[in-house]
Amino acid sequence: MRSRLVPLAVLLSIAAVTARAEQSAPRDIFPQAASAARDGDLDNAAKKTNELVDTGRAYGLKRYPVYASAAAGYARQMSAESKKDVVDWADKTAARLDPRSPAVSFSAADMAAERNNWGRALPAAARGIALMFTNYRTGVLSRNDLAIVLCLAMAFTSIIFAIALFLRYGRSMAHDFREMLSRKFHGGSVSVLAFALLFLPIFLWLGPMWLIFYWFAIFFGYANGRERALIIVLGLCIAALPLAVDFAATDTAIVDSPVVMSAISSADQTYQPEALRRVQELVTIVPDDPTLHILLGNMLMFEGSEAQAADHYRHAIQINDSAGAHVNLGNLHFLQNDYGAASTEYLAAQKRDPNMAIAFYNDSVASGEMYRFDEQGQKLEHAKKIDKDAIEQLSQNPPAQKIAMYHPKMREAWQVASAIAKKGVARSLFGNYAYFDPVTSGMNPVTLGALASVLFALIIWVIRRGTGFAGSCIKCGRTFCHRCKSARESATYCTQCIHIYLKRDGVALATKRAKLDEVSDHYTGVQRRNKLFATFLPGSAQILEGRTQIGILGMLAFFLFVSTAVFTGRLAPALGPVANTAQMAVRLISIVLAALIWFFLSVPVYRRRATTS
Repeated sequence: MRSRLVPLAVLLSIAAVTARAEQSAPRDIFPQAASAARDGDLDNAAKKTNELVDTGRAYGLKRYPVYASAAAGYARQMSAESKKDVVDWADKTAARLDPRSPAVSFSAADMAAERNNWGRALPAAARGIALMFTNYRTGVLSRNDLAIVLCLAMAFTSIIFAIALFLRYGRSMAHDFREMLSRKFHGGSVSVLAFALLFLPIFLWLGPMWLIFYWFAIFFGYANGRERALIIVLGLCIAALPLAVDFAATDTAIVDSPVVMSAISSADQTYQPEALRRVQELVTIVPDDPTLHILLGNMLMFEGSEAQAADHYRHAIQINDSAGAHVNLGNLHFLQNDYGAASTEYLAAQKRDPNMAIAFYNDSVASGEMYRFDEQGQKLEHAKKIDKDAIEQLSQNPPAQKIAMYHPKMREAWQVASAIAKKGVARSLFGNYAYFDPVTSGMNPVTLGALASVLFALIIWVIRRGTGFAGSCIKCGRTFCHRCKSARESATYCTQCIHIYLKRDGVALATKRAKLDEVSDHYTGVQRRNKLFATFLPGSAQILEGRTQIGILGMLAFFLFVSTAVFTGRLAPALGPVANTAQMAVRLISIVLAALIWFFLSVPVYRRRATTS
C-alpha cells in the first residue's frame, strides 16, 4: 500500500510546486479587483478578491490592512455617488481583507455619519477605538499620544501650582527679603529690591521657565508639609518631562521604521508592500544583521518569492547560525514537499535553540507527513513541554500551511532599530533614524533646572530653618517674622489681631474699627481672587485655600481632558487622518468630563461667603 502512495505523493508534490509557481503576488491581484469594481464588473471583482485571499493564505497571510483601507475609502467615495451595489461590495471587501483594522471601522463610522445614521456611526467609531488599542502600531501611537498629553497637563499644573505658592507666600517672602536688605540698604529702595528679588530670574534674563523653578526653591520653607512634598514630586516630574516626550517621540518614529514595520507585518501576518521595499533598502546598507535577513525573507515569503527568501535565510544562518532562519528554511522545503530536508533544518534549529517550541512542532508535522508517527508524537510532546499554550493553540487551529513560521520578537526588532540608529549607518538613506538616549535627553535646561530647584529648595530650607520664616496673619494678612513679635505669641495672628481677637484687650474704638475694615477687605480680596482663579482654572482655588491634594488632582485631570480635546487628531495619527466621527466623539467626551470637573470644583468656591468674626 505504501509503495502505491509514494508515486502519488510525488505527483502531488510536483503539482503543488507548479501551482505555487503559477500564483501571482498579492500586489498584482488586488489592482485587478479594484479595476473590475471601478468598471462595474462586481462579479469579477469578487472573484479576484477570492483569489487574493486564497493566494495570501498559501503564502501565510491573514490580513491586508492597506487594501482594506483602500476598499473602505472607495466605499465612502461611492456612497457619495449613491452607488449602493459598489458600496456594498467595497464595504464587505474591506471587512474581509482586514476585520481588525481600526481604519476600516473609522471609515464606516464617517460614512454612516454623513448619512446621519448615528445608530451605526457611533458603535463603529467605538469599535475602531477599541481596535486601535489592540493593534500594535496604533496602540504604540495612542500610548505615546496619551504620554505627551499627560506631560502637557503636568506642565500646566506645575505652573499654576507655582503661581499659587507665590500668591500664598509671596508677601511673607518679600517680608524676609526686606529684613535681609534692611541691614545694608535704607528707605524705599528696600521694598523695591525685595519685590525685584521675587522675580529675580526675569531680571537676570533667564526666562519665565526659571521663575517657576525659583519659586519652588524659595517658597519651599514657607509651605506646609503636603505642599513641600508636592514641590519635590512636581519638581522631579518636570525634570522627567523632556525625557518622557523624547521617549514618546522616539517610539513614534521607530514604530514606523523599516525594522519594526516589517516585524509587525511578520508577526501579525499582514501584507505590507511598503515594509518589503523599505527593509530591502535597509539590508543593502546593513547587510550583516541576521534579524534583518529573516524579516526580509518573511516579507518575500508573503510575496511568493520563495527562492529569494531562501537566500536571505541562508545568509542569516551564515552570519549567526540563526535558529529562526533554520526553521523558516525548513518551512520552504516543507512547502515544496521535501520533508526530509525540512526535518534536517528543524533539527539544526533544535540544536541551535533547544527552547524553540515551533522547531519541534514543525518537525512533528514533517514526521507525520513522512508517516513517522511515533517520532511525530514525541516531537509534539516535547514542543508542549516548552510552550504548552502556544502549541495547543497551533494544534487546535493549525495554519493553512500546516507549519508555523518563525517571527522575530518585537523587542528584538526594537533593539535592532535602535542599534542601527546609534551606528548612524542608515542616515544616508532614511535621514533621521531615531533612538533614545536618556543621558543625552537629560542634558536639557528643563531637567537640569527642575533638579536644581529641588536640591536648592532642600538646601535653603535646612540653612534657614534655624532663623525661621516669616508668616502672615490669617485674619488681616499682615506679614511678620521673629523680629516683629515674640515667638511665644500665636504663630497665626499678628500682634494687633492677638490683642483684639485672642486677648480681647480694650483698644480704641477707631483702632478696632480700622482693624475690622482691614480684616474685611482682606477676606473680600481673598474670596474675589479665589473665585477668579476658579472661573478659569478649576482646582486652583482649592490650592490657594490650602486643600492642595484635591486641587492638584482636579487641575491635572482638567488639563488632561482639555488637552485631549484640543490635540485629538493633531498628534501621532493613531485615529487616522479621516476618523472625523471618532475624533468628534473623543472631543465630546473630553469636554463633558472637563466641564464636570469644573462644575464640582468651581461652583462650591462661588457659594462660599467671607467670615471675619
